[in-house]
Amino acid sequence: MNLSDFVAQWTGSFILFTSKASFAGEIAKFDFTWFIPAVIKYRRLLVEVLLISLVLQLIGLATPLFFQVVMDKVLVNHAMQTLDVIAIGLICAIVFEVVLTGIRTYVFSHTSSKIDIELGARLFRHVLNLPISYFQSRRIGDSVARIRELENIRSFLTGNAITLLLDLLFSLVFIGIMLWYSAWLTLIVVISIPCYGALSLIFTPVLRSRLNDKFNRSAENQSFLVETIGGIDTIKALAIEPRWQHKWEKQLAGYVTAALSSTSISTIANGGVSLISKLTTAAIMWMGANLALDGKLTVGELVAFNMLAGQVSSPILRLAQLWNDFQQVGISMSRLGDILNTRTEIAGQKSRIPRLAGTIEFDNVSFRYRPDTSDVLRTLNLHIHPGEVIGIVGRSGSGKSTLTKLIQRLYVPDRGRVLVDGHDLSIIDTVSLRRQIGVVLKKTPCSRAASGTTSRSAILPTRLKRSSTRPSFPAPTILFANCPKVMTLWSENTAPVFPAASGNASPSPAR
Repeated sequence: MNLSDFVAQWTGSFILFTSKASFAGEIAKFDFTWFIPAVIKYRRLLVEVLLISLVLQLIGLATPLFFQVVMDKVLVNHAMQTLDVIAIGLICAIVFEVVLTGIRTYVFSHTSSKIDIELGARLFRHVLNLPISYFQSRRIGDSVARIRELENIRSFLTGNAITLLLDLLFSLVFIGIMLWYSAWLTLIVVISIPCYGALSLIFTPVLRSRLNDKFNRSAENQSFLVETIGGIDTIKALAIEPRWQHKWEKQLAGYVTAALSSTSISTIANGGVSLISKLTTAAIMWMGANLALDGKLTVGELVAFNMLAGQVSSPILRLAQLWNDFQQVGISMSRLGDILNTRTEIAGQKSRIPRLAGTIEFDNVSFRYRPDTSDVLRTLNLHIHPGEVIGIVGRSGSGKSTLTKLIQRLYVPDRGRVLVDGHDLSIIDTVSLRRQIGVVLKKTPCSRAASGTTSRSAILPTRLKRSSTRPSFPAPTILFANCPKVMTLWSENTAPVFPAASGNASPSPAR
């Protein structure tokens, strides 16, 4: 069919099909891979850190050899000149180690700060794009506590976890050198490694449970504190300060108890790690002394072996501590995942709505706040023409404010459609829609920027667009005065805001 035949037969209507998945909004499959792009971006700096750590490990390998030469060569042969050379070399190695450690710490801190900024920006962008239903179903303090978990995860990934991996790899090198000294002494060190693993397996489930309980109580305390400060006027008006104080002390005591419980488990686990380490050292000294007495090992070799054993056990000890930190990070991952695994609103990927004329239509709209509640709106059909002024009267919670949120696409209808100028709101860009709608709420967000007057609240979206000229808005009194004289403006919980004109004392129905 050519174009002319199609135009001749076309009725002017068309049906638009779209995949539900394409309008589902962004969702982050949150796991450790979420951090990889930020880490890869600064891989050059992290590689520098690893190279510095490699040099530090080589210096650590040289130190035991210095002591072995002093014990077996210098002291036995009274070679003072050799001692001076070894001392100078050891001092140079120590100074070099201190300088490199400082450089590594600086580069690490600098890189971590950059990664913090990048991850924090990504997280905040995701939070801003979450639907309003997410925030309404959670306490403020709980959401804030979950966001703060990002710091714990970042510290784990860019902290000791990176250098520990290199230390563990070098431990294999140290074990190979230790085998050259004595297979029996090396066997003692190798046997101690599974003991550390068994200790972690025993304490990990209990520690994870205690840490989870600690986090929950901390989030409850933070939520309680934030909501108390936000509702302090109500608390004082009802004179319930003593009751609130008692409730706070009770919650605080619960948190302290949970924190003490998790600390006790960590202390016992760390004590077990320390016990294994000390028993290993004692076994090496006993076995090494016997080998030295039998002439199978020199005193210098025994001292060098003991220092190398410390180089091996040190990463193992840090690994045990890192395992405890990993349990905490696991809790943090699940908490932060509640935010990052929530789908965001549709933004920037739909057709932008043109300048609005003002026609609003509700087509068989039904809506409920939660799946387990009844409908607030049921099969609502409403048509509002451009320039038409209406008033909607109803008791608190009857859905008056919900209508404005449906028009802004802050709420999504369970059934039916909301149309503006004939555009279905489910397939248009919400940002372009909301920038053309002005709403004055009872409680205004961004209070520092919008506090003061109704007119400031009304022009806030326009001000955020950084327009070069400030639009002219009439004062609130002029807005109210220009309303139809047959109307009386009612708030949800108080008497009329402005009385009706003479002869029209009763409130008018919606028009």
